[in-house]
Amino acid sequence: MKAIRLAALIAVPATFLLSACAGGSSGIIGGGGGVPGQQGNVRFVNGYLATGGTTTASYDIYFQSNGSASPSTPLISALPYGEASDFKPLPNVSGSVIVQTAGGAAPSTGSGQVASCPVPQFANNTNYSIVIANDLGTVNCILFQDSNYNGAANQYRFHDASHDANTAIGTTVAQGVTTAPGIPGTSTFAVLGTTQIGTAATGNGGATSYPVITPSTLASTTAVSFAVGPNSGATSTATTTLDAQYLMLPGSNSQPNAGAAATNNFTLPSGSYAGASIYAIDCGTPALPTGSHCNSDVTLIGVFDTH
Repeated sequence: MKAIRLAALIAVPATFLLSACAGGSSGIIGGGGGVPGQQGNVRFVNGYLATGGTTTASYDIYFQSNGSASPSTPLISALPYGEASDFKPLPNVSGSVIVQTAGGAAPSTGSGQVASCPVPQFANNTNYSIVIANDLGTVNCILFQDSNYNGAANQYRFHDASHDANTAIGTTVAQGVTTAPGIPGTSTFAVLGTTQIGTAATGNGGATSYPVITPSTLASTTAVSFAVGPNSGATSTATTTLDAQYLMLPGSNSQPNAGAAATNNFTLPSGSYAGASIYAIDCGTPALPTGSHCNSDVTLIGVFDTH
């Protein structure tokens, strides 16, 4: 009899341990899985604008690894339109990014969510950007893999997450920099790269890959304005621009270089910053971060990178 009671006492902690490994209690753990000590780094951007261009929302974002319990705690809480989170560690597994209106019921409650986006497996020590966006009238996740900075100074990564850019500019857009202050529709720029909109996670059986975004290197850090426009050759006219002083810190709308003496110089803030990411997103009547221009329903936002 004593042996039976002892076995029962041992079994109870084991049950709790299995429950914890199954996950669901933490949006960061996302249900666990993967190789211990290995993780990807994932950033989330709210670029969703409702069809018609008048409505936005803040979102709670969860991650659920395949086979795990539904999460109860968001990885990102109340991410507003036009902002980007910092990179968050996630296990090197495939799973789903679950999007819910800020303050809404967690997936663990069984209530419906705004969107559930299947995402391929994250690779160890690899960076990703996932943009919540309007994909043909529905909330979707636009995926990117962000290549590591190669050690060269003054680099940035450009992401096209705007269906309106496809309409106004073309299925392939050009990006580069012009002299600040940039003037949408007027400034011209030397093309540093061309790209297409990222992969949508839902539809057509789910996303199968992350398009790779390679860093671009600035020729000068003085009076920098980022630009996107038609893919028309070595130079292009900017559909819209973003001056360097309006780059934001991750997870906020703070712009540490705004109004500085060296206005619009490309300057990394103090701390562990490696470069900056620029995102083309849809825009309309809702307010944008300071310095972003809505032109032809396309705007640019920028955030400093810690990875």
